[in-house]
Amino acid sequence: MKSIILSLLVAVALTSCTNYGKKVKTGEVEVYYKDGVTEEQAKKISVLFNEAIQRTNPGSTSRKSFQVTKTSDSVLLKMVVDKSKLDLVGDETFYAISGLVSDSVFNGGPVNLMLTDDHFKTIRTLAFKKAVKEEDAGENNKTVITKEDF
Repeated sequence: MKSIILSLLVAVALTSCTNYGKKVKTGEVEVYYKDGVTEEQAKKISVLFNEAIQRTNPGSTSRKSFQVTKTSDSVLLKMVVDKSKLDLVGDETFYAISGLVSDSVFNGGPVNLMLTDDHFKTIRTLAFKKAVKEEDAGENNKTVITKEDF
């Protein structure tokens, strides 16, 4: 009896430690989703990133992992990154990513981006900045994204 209870406790502990949510996958892009995000939205994200990767790095076989959740007023997109290469990529690239997901999947709603390790533990968080046209870029807390960014 004690061994059965111990086995159940171990199984529950292991499941709770890795409960990233349900998963969809397109190519090498996997998106875990939960807490207010639909399978359709997660699939759109996986397709969006897979297409972007195939345009910029055709034939890539490196796995890319994301987790997306939604609160009442915003979306949290967690993206696994290589911490050793993080300083080589400017913040504007990450703001462009959250803006792309915002516009393509969540009708322009705020998408905060959390850069994480491969267990979705936070390394850095970037609050959403709405992308604007260049002529409107004078306002605070706005990022200019041009077609050259993609």
